[in-house]
Amino acid sequence: MRKLTTRQSKIVQEINTHQSLTGKELSILLNCSVRTIQNEIMAINRSHKIIESSNKGYTLNTSAYEAIYQSSKYPQKDNEALKILLFSNSSIHIYDLADQLYVSITTLEKHLKTYQDILKEYSLSIIRNKGYLHIEGNEIYKRQLIKNLIINETQGSFINIESFSPYFDNIELSKTKSFLEKIIHDHDYSIDRVYANTLTVSLSVALYRMQTHHYIDSEIIYQCTKDSIEYKIATKILEYYKEKYQLTPTKNDIQYISSLIIGQIKPNDTVTNPIDSLLDTDFIQNIHNILKSAFRHYMLDIDFSDNIYSFSMHVDGLIKRSKAMQPAYNYAVRSLKSDHPFIYEVAVYIANNIKKAYNIQINDSEIGFICIYIGSLVENAIYRTQIYCFFLCENYHQVKQYLYNKLRKILPDTIQLIQGTFENLQNQSVDLVITTDNIVHLPIPVIEVSPFLTLADIDKINKVISNLTGLYTSMKASTLFFEFFQSDLFYICDDFQDKYEILDFLAKEMVHHKIADTNFPDSVKNREQLSSTCFSGKYAIPHAIELNANKTMVSVLISHKGIHWDQENIVNIVLMISVRREDRKRFIELYESMIQILENPYKLSRLTNVNSFDEFKTILLQQI
Repeated sequence: MRKLTTRQSKIVQEINTHQSLTGKELSILLNCSVRTIQNEIMAINRSHKIIESSNKGYTLNTSAYEAIYQSSKYPQKDNEALKILLFSNSSIHIYDLADQLYVSITTLEKHLKTYQDILKEYSLSIIRNKGYLHIEGNEIYKRQLIKNLIINETQGSFINIESFSPYFDNIELSKTKSFLEKIIHDHDYSIDRVYANTLTVSLSVALYRMQTHHYIDSEIIYQCTKDSIEYKIATKILEYYKEKYQLTPTKNDIQYISSLIIGQIKPNDTVTNPIDSLLDTDFIQNIHNILKSAFRHYMLDIDFSDNIYSFSMHVDGLIKRSKAMQPAYNYAVRSLKSDHPFIYEVAVYIANNIKKAYNIQINDSEIGFICIYIGSLVENAIYRTQIYCFFLCENYHQVKQYLYNKLRKILPDTIQLIQGTFENLQNQSVDLVITTDNIVHLPIPVIEVSPFLTLADIDKINKVISNLTGLYTSMKASTLFFEFFQSDLFYICDDFQDKYEILDFLAKEMVHHKIADTNFPDSVKNREQLSSTCFSGKYAIPHAIELNANKTMVSVLISHKGIHWDQENIVNIVLMISVRREDRKRFIELYESMIQILENPYKLSRLTNVNSFDEFKTILLQQI
């Protein structure tokens, strides 16, 4: 059973304290978006099923909550047998392993069977000999698997590096991290925090393995020269820990530590070593062309001249990390994908072009970092619906600025806040008025608040904004639905076994209806291989990399029993989008609108169970 993250625990605590809370109320309490709250609640319920939702808000299932509270005192046992085998110096008899885990042989056999797919990814296998078990394979891949198991189980909780301590009996992670940063600094380099935490865990895995006499006896793929900064830092690190832990590292172990550092550090002195002198001019020009091509592809008018050097440095590190098989980890990628879907889509396109240009592999986390780098540029360039709100405060001049500043903090980004006099208001085109004054009736919503802006006032504001947002979303969804959906592209089927069967079926249906050309199915599969198009573990919006269909349309498939999508997700709704080149800007609206609708848990659950196109349309367009 997966342990809750800090934010997930906070969500449960707040609902328990207030008995019932809406998504908007939770977003204010936790200082995050409503969509993030919805994603976190879905993640909680996937493993714990303790939060119930309705159109009135979220409540706790009391009996389920109490059971989870009791069990949360005990450590989680995810992949415990696999970890024991990975860390063991010798083979373990299956009966001893079962006794150690307090499980039956039958249960243990089921666990061992599930490990086969995981081990296969790392070219490892469980070997049995007269009842004894051990994991066979390259030590490098064992270290990678251990690191990934730890990071996945802790969900990348890098805020507190000590959260990883239970995995390492004899290593103090905070001190390891401080020592690592000092050695890097002593060589006049630095490391960003997100990389420092990942590197600390990777180094701790290596040290732990060496303490138990697991050294590397094969050559490292990415070799550093002895005069490289990474090799020098790795040598210093192992000189210290060789004495501290009585280690006997091989030359390959030094190269391995060097490979962990590749692409993670940067020089402190950018005055004598400016960025453009550290990178080849042709390389910077190539990255410039990749960005230019991506923005042109999505019809985005963006000036990125001020960002090209820093982004090129990031890509240079990305390429090095990929070649060394040491990708960075960024667990914010899950919320980035759902909170900023179009920006993430642009990042996927850029990643694909980098992948092809430099013949490397790029994982979801690295795409997430690209998303962060380009986020503000794309955000400013795309169209977003704004609700215009007028703030009127003429009777309490002494608190006017205080109230205005407070409103700016609590109102979402989609609200454009304007302030002025009543005379100004008469000449403004606005959607809603927030005021401390008694004013005459207006043909738009008016919210009267106290000079102290109480919680009751905030609740009133949130409800009105929620209604307005829902109205605008509903109007936009209605326009998009009638333009891009049709009944002969709607399917209900439970016969598909995995996502690639569905992708093939829906894509070929698009070709059959002459909506797309014959290369469309392959393009859809290629896009899926770059980064999963699954959202919240419940629905997917696949599409081609190239936006060059004959017509922009949405094909819908409903599976009542669900389809396996990736390893742990069961998807019930699939919306495949084909996009005509001339409709690229409409793609932004369509893509984000569908995600906004499907991120509503109540609406998503109802859409999962529809039995006809008309029922699907009614629920999709219904304002909740």
